[in-house]
Amino acid sequence: MLKLFFWILFLVIALVVAALSIANREVVTFSLDPFPFAFDLPLYALLLAAGFVGLIAGAVVTWLRGHTARHENRLYKREVEELKGKNVRLTRELEEAHARESKGPAPDALAPPITGKQQLEHHVG
Repeated sequence: MLKLFFWILFLVIALVVAALSIANREVVTFSLDPFPFAFDLPLYALLLAAGFVGLIAGAVVTWLRGHTARHENRLYKREVEELKGKNVRLTRELEEAHARESKGPAPDALAPPITGKQQLEHHVG
C-alpha cells in the first residue's frame, strides 16, 4: 500500500515538473548582482535548480539537527549491550548458585559453627 502511494506521488510530481518545464521555456537572465556573473537560461531550469538547492539545504540542516539524537542513540545502544552482558553474567551466576544448592549443603556447612573461644584458642595455641 505504501509503495503504491509512493509511486502515485512520484507520478504526480513528475507530471507537475513536466508541465512547469513546458510552460516556462522562456530564457531569463540570472545574475548575482555584486558579482560579475550572469547566465541566460530557461526559467524552468532556474526553478528546478532553486528547488534542488533548497532540497539539499534542508537535508543538511535536518542531518545537523539530528546529531544530538544520533549521539544519544549510540550511547543508549552501548549501555543496552553492557546491561545485556551483565544480565547474562548474573543469570549464569544465579543458575550456578541454584545448581550448588540442589546438590546439597557444602561440606563446611555441615561442621558446627566455631565459637569465639575456639577461635581464640586456635590463634593462641
